[in-house]
Amino acid sequence: MEKLIIQEELKNCPGIFYYPDSEKLELVGRSIPENPELIFKRLDEWITVHFDKNKGLNVSIQLEYINSGSSKYLYEVLKRFTAYIKAGKKVEIKWLYEEDDEAMLELGEHYRDSAGIPLKIEMVV
Repeated sequence: MEKLIIQEELKNCPGIFYYPDSEKLELVGRSIPENPELIFKRLDEWITVHFDKNKGLNVSIQLEYINSGSSKYLYEVLKRFTAYIKAGKKVEIKWLYEEDDEAMLELGEHYRDSAGIPLKIEMVV
């Protein structure tokens, strides 16, 4: 299965990977970089190019930890996905969290409930 690396997963940076065969975008790891705007700007640019050529995307987000700076930028990305959905694109967003990770569960619920972002929240065991 082919994998495009948008952002290599590092100690403080999330891995951002795209699998063209399944149109799956995956964010994994920890997001506590010093300059989150650089990582999320790269992702934002990739999203624009993707939707210029494609009608859909399956997004999977499974973060161990995210700081407030990254959370702000991730929120903006999620709002963009919501705008694409309203424009007729097929975007499915899964928010995955570990069984005992209340903070990540609550953040996913916050994005879904407060911002109206259509997240499917699932526990990973």
